[in-house]
Amino acid sequence: MSTTTILLDGGGVIVDESEMEKVRGEIIAEVLSTVVPGYDIGRYWADVDEAVRSFCPRVYEFVIWKYSKNDRMLFDELYSAHMERWKQRHPPLKLSDGFDIEAKRICQRYKMVNAGQYGREILDLLEERSLLSCFASHLTQDDFAITKPDPRYYEQIVARANVLPAECIMVGDRIDKDVIPAKQLGMKTVMIRSGIHRNQQPRVPSEIPDIELPSVRGLAEAIDRIAGSPPSGVLKNP
Repeated sequence: MSTTTILLDGGGVIVDESEMEKVRGEIIAEVLSTVVPGYDIGRYWADVDEAVRSFCPRVYEFVIWKYSKNDRMLFDELYSAHMERWKQRHPPLKLSDGFDIEAKRICQRYKMVNAGQYGREILDLLEERSLLSCFASHLTQDDFAITKPDPRYYEQIVARANVLPAECIMVGDRIDKDVIPAKQLGMKTVMIRSGIHRNQQPRVPSEIPDIELPSVRGLAEAIDRIAGSPPSGVLKNP
């Protein structure tokens, strides 16, 4: 079955989250230092790495829960404190470097669909950068009651796009929430190794993406390389 549709994750693919992750780390380190003497940004990044390697779907919750001593009330207090500071300090969304060029190339040959976890704000970013017209639909996470890594999230997205999973290529930056559920439905996959999940590794062969890229640059060419070919082991970008 030929490829007709490209599903694109938000963070790490459409959106460059590097500055947001930096600010998030600073905030969580500040909050945890109130209950863990000496907790600093270095320990935070070590905890993030632990969460990523363990395939935890919610990294920030993992880090905060680790120091909550199995106390749900303490967790809720710390998590709420972190969210209040995040609302005040989070930076605006930023488009991934080179995504505009790749998107304009991809949409000439394929239907492009957002499959990330951002809400309306990602549509605002795309519209601001004159890229919203490249997308076949304007659905966001706000339009769905479930989310990743549940494969039904992708099932609902492709159903609304009126295509079959076998016609799709999923492009994401995580093995646990992007590659695995997409492959379970029979999609081909591209992994962009960026952000905090860039070093996440497959645990078994069935979790290997079809192609890995160090950034979104070259994505259009990579999609053309695997379109129409059966899912396979990883093919490193030359």
